[in-house]
Amino acid sequence: MLEKAGTVPTRDRSRGEILVEKARAAVAEAPGARVRVRVRYACMSACAGVVLFGSLASRAQISPASTLNRTVNLNYVYAAELGFGGYSLNGLTAQVYTLPLDYTLHDVLRNGWALRILAPIQLGLYSLKATDTNGERISINQQSVAVVPGAELEIPVGNRTVLKPFGQFGVGHTFGVDVGSPNFYVFLAGARAVSQWHVGATTISLGNAIIYAGDRPIGSGFSEHYVSLQLGVELRHPLGFRIGALAPDLGVYTVYYYYPVPLVFSRFLEPELKIANQGEIGFSIGSATQFRLLGLPNPRIGAGFIFGGGLTVLHINFGFQF
Repeated sequence: MLEKAGTVPTRDRSRGEILVEKARAAVAEAPGARVRVRVRYACMSACAGVVLFGSLASRAQISPASTLNRTVNLNYVYAAELGFGGYSLNGLTAQVYTLPLDYTLHDVLRNGWALRILAPIQLGLYSLKATDTNGERISINQQSVAVVPGAELEIPVGNRTVLKPFGQFGVGHTFGVDVGSPNFYVFLAGARAVSQWHVGATTISLGNAIIYAGDRPIGSGFSEHYVSLQLGVELRHPLGFRIGALAPDLGVYTVYYYYPVPLVFSRFLEPELKIANQGEIGFSIGSATQFRLLGLPNPRIGAGFIFGGGLTVLHINFGFQF
């Protein structure tokens, strides 16, 4: 799209029209030639193309090379699966904070089975800070909120293992400048399993999972989905002292992630980053004795570090994820 020098088109969200307004920065003209500005929309698609970051204009005298990537799509479900954290990549920062609300019903369908009613609330904060080919600084911020209810059935298998099939489906809304399709769907399904052994005072947990997750706009826009295969192990041991009725313990864990179809992360003005494998190490602190805090049974808190494939993530966890 070509516009006259010194103007930049922006989208009027109320009518979907293209308006022309004065550019904030002056555009120089080359001697003997009139400068024209090519404006290409670089969209940051949080939750299936929900966040349209508007006109990240390339105000240069020479159009950028066609091989340069000018579309930045946010991997929302990847960030949301982190629980309480996010990732940063080439000027794009995505943070999703999840409040993990749930309620457990015991002896559902059969004795010993349990049904967890899930109602997590997700708050997303996104920003893009980059420098265009002509040296112009780009700075854009947006936010989203989503509720993704669902259910997880806990099925004992033998004396050591619990199988946990689950499904979730929810909706969200995005706020901020130049929101294209502000409403979106989020969906997750899969199964987790955890087995435990006790060696003295130490608890050893082996977890594995297969998860299908994705998002899609209500309307047109970018959508995404992926499959994740996970395998993890945790060692948990009491710290040797008590605080009233609590017996604090420390858990350390490691998790391996495999994506049969590699995750794709777009980068402004750079080639896409594709990730097929990642690892995680982390810890959590809780109590070896049963207790409740703010209505939550046996809560834990810790931190994890995810690495591999050119992307690193530091996030808060609420215990071993299986």
